[in-house]
Formats: sequence, C-alpha cells, structure tokens
Amino acid sequence: MDIVTIDHLDNAKAFALLGEMTSTRNLLGYGVRVLRGARFLETTRDPILTMLSIGTEKLLKLTVGAISLDEKRAWPSKSNMMSYGHGIAELFDHVMAAVLVRTEDSTEYVKGLVADVLADPVLPPVLATLDRYGRSGRFYNLDMLADSPQIDPDPARMWEAAEQATLGNPEIAELQRIATERLTDNDAWNSFYGAVQGRTADSIERLWIMISRVGINHRLGTTGATLGWEIAPNAVGRQG
Repeated sequence: MDIVTIDHLDNAKAFALLGEMTSTRNLLGYGVRVLRGARFLETTRDPILTMLSIGTEKLLKLTVGAISLDEKRAWPSKSNMMSYGHGIAELFDHVMAAVLVRTEDSTEYVKGLVADVLADPVLPPVLATLDRYGRSGRFYNLDMLADSPQIDPDPARMWEAAEQATLGNPEIAELQRIATERLTDNDAWNSFYGAVQGRTADSIERLWIMISRVGINHRLGTTGATLGWEIAPNAVGRQG
C-alpha cells in the first residue's frame, strides 16, 4: 500500500486530502478556462457557476483545514465545517482574517498578493454570486415551480451585477462604448464580452494564486505548503 505523509493525518486521510486538492485545482482550472472562453452566458452560466462555486468552496475549506492542522494538530470536525454550510462569503472573510495575521511579517511579494485580493472590486460580487448559487440559488427556478419562491435574488441577476463591476476598468468601459455604437458588429461585441469574462476570471484566479503562494511561502503551516503546491494553477493538467 502506498504511503503518503501529512502531519497529524493517518494514511487514509492523507490520501483523502490529496484527492480534495486535486479536485479543487481541476474544478477551478476548468471553471476559469470556460469562463474566459464564454461568449454565450445563457448556455454556459450554470456550468461555470457550478464548477466555480464548488471549487472556491473547496479552496477555502482546504485553507481552513490547513490552518487547523497547523494550530490544533487536527482537521476541523464535520460539524465545524458544516457550520459554514456552502457559505463562500463567510469562509472568505474567515480565511482572509487568518491570512492577514499570518502574512504580517512575510515578503512584500506575498503581502502584495493579499492586498490585491482585498482591493479587487470585482471579487466581492463574484463571491456573493457563488455563495448564493452554492447555498440554494441553483434551485431558484425549481423552487419557483414548486410555489416556494426564494426570497434572495436570482443568481443569474447577481452574476450580471458582478459583470457590471468590471466596467470600472476604463479599457472594458471603452470596449462597451464601441460595441454599443456598433450594434451589429459581432467582433466588437465579442471583444467586449471577452474582456468582461476575462476580468471576472482574473478575480477568481487572483484569489486562487494568492492562497497557493501564501501556502508555498510557509504561511499556512507544513500542510499549507503542500496545499500551495498541489492547488497551484500551473499544476492543472491538460483539460481539453
């Protein structure tokens, strides 16, 4: 039987952890890839939200787990992890609070990555959408059909709000202006939509890279370093 060594975990749990790391990087890798290439959101939005909501939740929960192994020498209990539900927004706040403390005396490079994530104006509405979709928003239409409409907004409308946030980038705003002046110019619209989707993907990738690099730089404990290498974007294998 193969042996995998992860501090404070037995062999079975070590393999399970590596499996989760692999799952996380593949979900994020494929989700970001599809998002960057998406031009018809009506046919790609749900696959994108599914992959990115699961991948982001796993990323954040793995980070919580690595910190727990470092501080308490134990993986968080099921009840502890379940207390977050599918709450990506709450997980993000929890992780970032810990990361800020753990990187206070790190290199300027690492602190810069953390600062860039916190300053990203597109990331909050993206995470809010993924949070909403992961909790119950994916059943928004089914609940409507069952005469039990959800109080919270449709994730599709929330995603549009995230896309609107990208217009704070002057280059994207200019592409929108050009496209609206040339309503029948498919190339102009493709350029605009490509820039919007690319900027949205950048926000997810920025968070992903930051956690990877923080781990690699030994700010999430010994297991966090393994996490950093295993989930790194450049560790994603061929997906098409």
